[in-house]
Amino acid sequence: MRIAAEFGHKNGEDILRSPKFAAAYEEFRAVLEQLPAYRAAKVKKTSPDHVIAPGAMNHWLDNELCIKRDWDWHPLIIEADPTDTTGKSNVRSDFRKSRIEVEVQFGNVARYAYDVYKMAISLAQDHADVGLQVVCTKRFAAITGGNIAYFERVKRELERSRLTLMVPLVVLGIEPEDWDADKYPPEADAPNVTADDINAARRRRGLAPVPDDGGDDTGVPLDVLRELAARVA
Repeated sequence: MRIAAEFGHKNGEDILRSPKFAAAYEEFRAVLEQLPAYRAAKVKKTSPDHVIAPGAMNHWLDNELCIKRDWDWHPLIIEADPTDTTGKSNVRSDFRKSRIEVEVQFGNVARYAYDVYKMAISLAQDHADVGLQVVCTKRFAAITGGNIAYFERVKRELERSRLTLMVPLVVLGIEPEDWDADKYPPEADAPNVTADDINAARRRRGLAPVPDDGGDDTGVPLDVLRELAARVA
């Protein structure tokens, strides 16, 4: 994989390149550049042109960042609603290290906007200082799935929100080095990483396990989101 495009919002790039964050940022970029473009095992219902397996890429990143390295996996942003007995109404990001909040989005375009909003909440809650968003380029999105978030759209929308969205962040657009999909490894080759695997690695590092509660549910109470949005503005 290569980082084909970058966009900094609200001095996000300057922050990530500063001494406090540079080591973690460069580590993440180096890992990202090694990410394989896994090929889906079955023809997708959306289109036979959609040949990429995003879940396999996510598993690979989990393994590289949270088992082989010391990035936090699904760090908590907002606790679950006290009345929710399942615990699934909490809000989590994908990764965090050195107060960098990371979201990797290979899915529906609506999800990237929610990812950015989660970054805003995380900063308001003092969990992080800067955000990092990874998405496909438009060309890569076209072989990944239908209505997939892509860099060119994200950049265009963020450019028009400079006066309203005060979250410092960087967006990275990625795509394969080679466009011959027959050369991509099959999704079966991706590491089969589970929450148990990641929590075992966390325990070895003396960290508490992360509950496998399926967090990152969008069902956060509206009044909570409004209160936090007011704090971010």
